[in-house]
Order: sequence, then structure tokens, then C-alpha cells
Amino acid sequence: MGQTQLLLVILGVIIVGIAIFIGVQYFQHNSIDSVRSAVMTDLNNLASRALAYYVKPATQGGGNKKFDGVTISKIFPMAENVNGCYYVESAQGDNCAIVGVGKALSGTDSIRIRIRITPARNTIEIIN
Repeated sequence: MGQTQLLLVILGVIIVGIAIFIGVQYFQHNSIDSVRSAVMTDLNNLASRALAYYVKPATQGGGNKKFDGVTISKIFPMAENVNGCYYVESAQGDNCAIVGVGKALSGTDSIRIRIRITPARNTIEIIN
């Protein structure tokens, strides 16, 4: 093989290596975004269930216009699914905060998202 052919083979291997590296990076980024969106969807579902608990009378197992005493097990049978784990961070009066921890890693840490629930509106905050 001539030197020109050898240089072209080396250049081809380098380009293929770079393309594979970039493809893996795109896949990882897309996977993290997908998990983040799924956790947000789950948190919105839990928020609607928490609001249903809020308005339900205490005689029917609800909060009677309070979030006091709400737990994940009271509003949903599972605290974990394929997207992540969920827990009630705080619940008092007319404020409730639920945190979702995604199962995919963003760098070296897990994806963490909090939703703050009030009777008027819900606010999503991306912690990590």
C-alpha cells in the first residue's frame, strides 16, 4: 500500500470514530430529555390526584381543603415506575410539593424535578 492510501485509511478511521462518539452523545442527551419529560408527565398526574385529595371531604378519605397528611400511597398505589421514584416533600395547608427522581443519570447525578401544588396552580421546577 502506498503512503497516500495508508493516510486515507487512517483519516477514514478517525472520521468514523468521531461520528460514533457524536452519535453516542446525541443518544444520551435525547435519552435524558425523554426521561425528564416522562417524569414531568408523571408529576402532573400526581398533582391532579393530590388536588382531588385536597377537595375530597375527610369523611371520604380526603383532605377537606387541606394537603395535611397527604402521602404518595394515599393518592397513587405506587411510588415508583419505569421513569422514576416519587415522594411528597412537604404537605401543609394549601401547599404541597412532590419530587420526582428520574432513573436516568444526567452527568453523575439523577434527574430531579419538583412540582409545587396549590389550589390555584401548579409550578414545575427542575432541580437537576
